[in-house]
Amino acid sequence: MAKIRLNFPQISRIFNAEPLKRGLKLAVLAVLAGFLALNLFPALPADFLSYERARLAVMLYPEDLSSHLFLAQEYLKRGSLAGVERELLLAQELTEKNPPATSSGVLGAFLSPAKILEKIKNEPQRIKNEISFWEKIIAEKPDYRDAYLQLAILNYQIYENEKAQEFIKKALAFDPNFAPARQLEKLLGP
Repeated sequence: MAKIRLNFPQISRIFNAEPLKRGLKLAVLAVLAGFLALNLFPALPADFLSYERARLAVMLYPEDLSSHLFLAQEYLKRGSLAGVERELLLAQELTEKNPPATSSGVLGAFLSPAKILEKIKNEPQRIKNEISFWEKIIAEKPDYRDAYLQLAILNYQIYENEKAQEFIKKALAFDPNFAPARQLEKLLGP
């Protein structure tokens, strides 16, 4: 009678390794395809989905005041004043048709879209007035670091990024480790 010789490892005789090999190959291919997809397709802006959600809400519910206000807010984030004005005027028409019920006892809890639009239109002028105020402060006290930071912030708000970078550089000249100025410098980029 012949003796059966067992070779190490015996487990390979019991379990077939082919499905494991195929599964491993598929997993590696899936990971590589994922990396490829992430690198081939450009990244979407961070607020892209909220903007699309707001547009969809207006399309689905054209008579809803909150959807128009939400879309106006998204247009404002993008800097489209024409879109803001259009949506707020539509919202104003909706409030004239169906005035909202003011259930809260807070005075001024609801601000009409016309007043919001007026405030948005007056905002650049208000910021320019603040800029002139802080420039007077700098004329009096040229070593006031926080005034330079405030001027940088205000210029950034009205999309004057070159001026904002100049003021950040001046603020950092007084204090290179000034954390708020460093954060704004990162936000402005090179």
